[in-house]
This record gives sequence, C-alpha cells and structure tokens, in this order.
Amino acid sequence: MKRFLIVLLVLMLGSSFIFGAGQQEVSLVDEDANVTIDFWHAMSGTRIELIQSIVDDFMAQNPNITVNVQYTGSYNDTLNKAVSAHKAGNAPHVFHSYEIGTLGMINSGMISPVDQLADRYDIEIPWDDFFVPVQSYYKYQGRHYSMPFNSSTPLIFYNKTLFEKAGLDPENPPKTYEGIREAAIALKASGIDTPVTWNLHSWYFEQMCCLQDAPFVNNDNGRGKELPTAVLFNGAAGNKALDWWIGMYDDGLFMDVGPGWSNHRAAFGAGEVAMVMSSSSDVNLLTKSLAEKGWEMGTGFIPRPEGATGGVAIGGGSLWMTNNHPAEEELAALKLVEFISSDEPQMAWHKGTGYFPVRKTAMDKLEKEGWFIENPNYLTAFEQLLVSPETLNTAGSLLGVFPETRAIIQSEIQECYAGKDVSKALDDAAAQVNDLITEWNELIDL
Repeated sequence: MKRFLIVLLVLMLGSSFIFGAGQQEVSLVDEDANVTIDFWHAMSGTRIELIQSIVDDFMAQNPNITVNVQYTGSYNDTLNKAVSAHKAGNAPHVFHSYEIGTLGMINSGMISPVDQLADRYDIEIPWDDFFVPVQSYYKYQGRHYSMPFNSSTPLIFYNKTLFEKAGLDPENPPKTYEGIREAAIALKASGIDTPVTWNLHSWYFEQMCCLQDAPFVNNDNGRGKELPTAVLFNGAAGNKALDWWIGMYDDGLFMDVGPGWSNHRAAFGAGEVAMVMSSSSDVNLLTKSLAEKGWEMGTGFIPRPEGATGGVAIGGGSLWMTNNHPAEEELAALKLVEFISSDEPQMAWHKGTGYFPVRKTAMDKLEKEGWFIENPNYLTAFEQLLVSPETLNTAGSLLGVFPETRAIIQSEIQECYAGKDVSKALDDAAAQVNDLITEWNELIDL
C-alpha cells in the first residue's frame, strides 16, 4: 500500500483523464427520472446497518432514486476498488474516503467537486452551517471537493472507577504530558501494571504536532499555491511528542498493543489499562464496554506539552462523487451526499457512533433536546474542537502520499519501541517520505 497513490496517479494520468473530463454542460435534467446509483463506504460492524437506515430514509423521501449501498472494506480497500472501477468505466457514483486521501483525490481526475455539481444543478449547500474545522479540511484553493460525513478527533478515555481507586480525581482527567505521566505512576502504584495505551497509529503523532501548532509539511501545511515538497514532522514539535510517547513506553507506563483498532479497546474494556487514547467515534463502544463491568467512563482532551497553543485537526472521512455519469445520476448522487450531511442523519450517526455531527445546526438540536446532559462524554470532542484555534495547521495537512507517510512513521515508531533513537527515527522517516513526495510531484507535473 505504500505506493498506492503514486500508482493511482499513474493509472489516471496514463489514461489521459483530466479534471472534469467527459462531463457536459447540463441543459435539461429530468429530476423525477427513475435512477439507480451506487454508494460504497468503509464503515464496518453495526455501522453498516446504521448507514443503510440513513440511506433508506433518503430513498423514502426520494422514491425515484434507488441507492445500492455496499460496505467495501477499509478506507484503503474502498479507495483501491473505486480507482479500479473508475478505470474500468463502472465507478460507484459516491464513495467514502479518509481525510488523508484528499490531495490525492483532488489530483486524480476521477472526481467531480461538490461545488461544481451544486452550481451545475442549482442546489444551494449551506456551507455556513458546517463547523469551520470540518469545512476547512475538505476545502482546497477555495473549492469544496467532497462532502464531510464522519468527523472525529482523538480523545483520552479513562476509567473513573480505577482513577478513584488510585486516589486520582475522577472528574479531572490529566491534560498535559506530565499530567498523564503522573496519573500513570499513581495507577501503576495501585496495581495496574501498564496503565496507558493506544494503538500504533500515526494519527496520534500528527495530532500531537498539531497541538503545538506545528506544520506537518511545508508550503502552508500543504495548503499553499504550490504542492508540498518536504515534510516538517522531524522538527522540534515531532521530537517532543515522540520523546514523551517513547519515554512512557521505556518507563513501563505504556502498553504496546500494536496497530489496528481492537487491542487497545479490549485492554481498556478489560481493565488492563485505565487510560486509552482513541477516536471520539469510540465513545458509544467504550461506554458500553466499561458499563458491562460496572465501571464508569470519562473523556478528556488529548494531552499536550505544557504551554502548547495549538489545537486538533479533524479525522474521519468524507463522501466523493465520481465523474462521467449521466446527468440524472449525478443529480441523484448530489442529493444523497447532501442528505447524509443534513441534521437528522448526522444526529442519528452521532448517537450511534460518537462521530460528531458536521453541522452546527445539528449540534444545536442535540443540545436543545438535552442529549449532552444525559451523555456528557459525547460532548468532549465538540469542546476540544471548538477551543482549537483556526490556523493552517489545525485545518489539517494535505499531502499526496499521506497513506504511505503514515505507514513509514508507524514503522519507525515500532523501531523506537525496540530502542532506536527518536530523532534518528524521525529523520529516517522524513527522508523516505521526501523521496516519495518528489516522485509524486513529478507525476503531477507531467
């Protein structure tokens, strides 16, 4: 997978696809025509049924539109399949991709920007209703390319029951690197061997840089007029973050649970650890997991170095529309993604997962119905997002080889667990990624 997006571009550019190719200006569109469209997504487990129920509601309101919904595997799997299908001429009308695929998709030649289609079919999308950090991530050079869908930030989840047993304040989670360390020492003294964990994922490292308001790549964090040419994560901010992470491991306070999203959740649910960093989309799952043992869960902001003034960037994914479809199908696809981002579907999605609604109007409705009074842990991600300053760094970095970058960083962190020097690991990762960036940019310039 390391060279996935480079291969994607070779396929697209080699086939002479260009932005918007094959699409004609629309003069007459039959909005009531019976059409069938395909929607591929990357949400597994109980989320499959939840997405289907949202789409069922859409079809009930639009009886002339049939939507074939399909879970197509992980984000990488879904993106790979969508690229292959587009090359074969049978791409899904809508597909789900992660946030780090944004710059690759923009330059792939296989998508139609949301703004472009909304203008074409005279559909007004109320962008001012969207949370600014959510809207900003998927907006590039003034244009909205995809429709925000599932947005999240990482949180600290902690076992209030075990905190109280260790003499810690269960209503006051630690907020800094030193605070996490001190809490971990107290928890270890109370009998928890390795009290803290999270899965091996570059996302946390990226957020740790963001919290220090440090760019991940050059050229305005990848959002400037020129494509990024080099990474910056091996600077002071990256070293400070990884020094703390690895220091916790070296001191026996952090459990290495490897990659994936199941082991750290299981360790937390079993009480093997008392603190875990994970996606806010896990609020629903982890609350139930602890409740089964009679434990109470709390949530807090992810920790930062003392005095850091940055904030978090969103994670998650968005909905992209592929090009080269008949006008009636394009319009149906646009109506679908607009519906999924609207208040009622977003509220249902939030309650069923923990992903926060992408629109302020949906948040307002949740507050008015008292949802957050009964479910305070669902509010933490909002609060963390809303206190984050609006900068190029908290907007999220854009990089054409981001999936490969994550794999490289994760490999180097694993090397640090085995004793490799943090600074050397980050410099080695940067050198590998910079080589990929150079190759990717050369393909874009062809």
